[in-house]
Amino acid sequence: MPILKPPASFSATVPVLIAGAGACGMTAALAARDAGADVLILEKDSLPQGTTSMSQGTMCAAGTRAQKAAGIDDHPDIFFNDVMTKVNGKTDPEFVRTVTREAAPTVDWLDADHGIPFAVDTSWRGLGHSVQRLHAPPEKNGQELIGYLSQAVERAGADLLTNAHVTDVYADDDGRVLGVRVTRPDGSFEDIGCNALVLATCGYAADPEMIRTYIPDMAGVRTFTWENSRGDAVKWGLALGAAVADMSAFQGYGALADPQMLLFNYNYVIDGGIMVTSEGRRFSNEVADVSGQGVNVMRQPGGIAFMIYDQTLHERHKHLYETRQALAVNAVKFADTADGLARALGIDAAALNATLKQLEDIKAGTQRDPLGRDFTGTHPLAPPYAGIRVTGALYHTQGGLVVDHNAQVKRTDGGVLPNLFAGGGAARGMSGPTCSGYIPAAGLCMAMTLGRLAGRGAATLARK
Repeated sequence: MPILKPPASFSATVPVLIAGAGACGMTAALAARDAGADVLILEKDSLPQGTTSMSQGTMCAAGTRAQKAAGIDDHPDIFFNDVMTKVNGKTDPEFVRTVTREAAPTVDWLDADHGIPFAVDTSWRGLGHSVQRLHAPPEKNGQELIGYLSQAVERAGADLLTNAHVTDVYADDDGRVLGVRVTRPDGSFEDIGCNALVLATCGYAADPEMIRTYIPDMAGVRTFTWENSRGDAVKWGLALGAAVADMSAFQGYGALADPQMLLFNYNYVIDGGIMVTSEGRRFSNEVADVSGQGVNVMRQPGGIAFMIYDQTLHERHKHLYETRQALAVNAVKFADTADGLARALGIDAAALNATLKQLEDIKAGTQRDPLGRDFTGTHPLAPPYAGIRVTGALYHTQGGLVVDHNAQVKRTDGGVLPNLFAGGGAARGMSGPTCSGYIPAAGLCMAMTLGRLAGRGAATLARK
């Protein structure tokens, strides 16, 4: 996507222009407004949605007021160490330090100043986090979070323009962004100038060519992502001389109800459930790598697996938004016996019975799990049983534009572009170069933490 020379004049000019109205873009708008800047958010779709709306609405942060109120002792240094351990040290520690330090102030600020009611989700544990630090609004889903953010943006006085697709960026020879072209659904367009631009257009999971280029092993696989995640921010950044990193990184997810393609909550597995193939056999340590499990599932026959749990776990988590969705479309099956569940799901009954017997022995401590999972403290499965057919998919990418401690985009020479900021999926994440470095809720942590830094930084720069 080429960078264009500016037109003779712009139809309007704003101090801070934000492309994208997901969690990152709207958080950036709130931060910029708090810093005293006028803001215009441009959103391609008819409503703010994006990848955020497809998420569980959860971000990780360490040392928040919500954690302290819940009696949870956590600190950004512990969070930092957890991330660096998960990625085997293969990421930029200075960048991770910035994100892990600024995440808690972001949660506290959104809660106290903008009415986003974050609480600690104590049902999530492990999977890279040594402390319970996932924060979510009450319903724990992305559409709810988008609703809260939209209301906050309106209260803050930021302008939001929907059906407004940023198709071109204007800049001078020094890489200073001067404005953008906005194209409407009917083909009409307008040119809007700005003092600073925040790119919050997510990643490139919906761009097959970019996947082939940067993540060739995932070329052609099933994706579960927002259709407009086509790498616009990366393309503009590269044209301006920006640095990118970890372009091979992504989050996979292995618990999408099939064929309904609905997110299903992984708490059932964390609390003691298992995943099996149609042959009734387990194929992985289900809690070793929540992102990598998506790839594990995709590698099974037909890319299909089955999550197996029981009525007790169902009762524990039936209030969850994802469970209610799955129940509404009859995706979850129940049976009094393992044979009955096998028939309902189309699984080999003899093998499933053998798997459940082995699981009973493992949880009782009479044998070790050959797949290496530690079931200590998990619920022992017992009839009646429940299960759901699931598939895996590429969820969202984790590579992107390299940014500094203010979320300002860096050039390949180590300097920064004069007035360009990025966050969320548009920016390089903290997951390292693969899918296995992803730590739960890092996506929205990156979106809202970098969004806050970008909005504040853009507002400061726009005043100069």
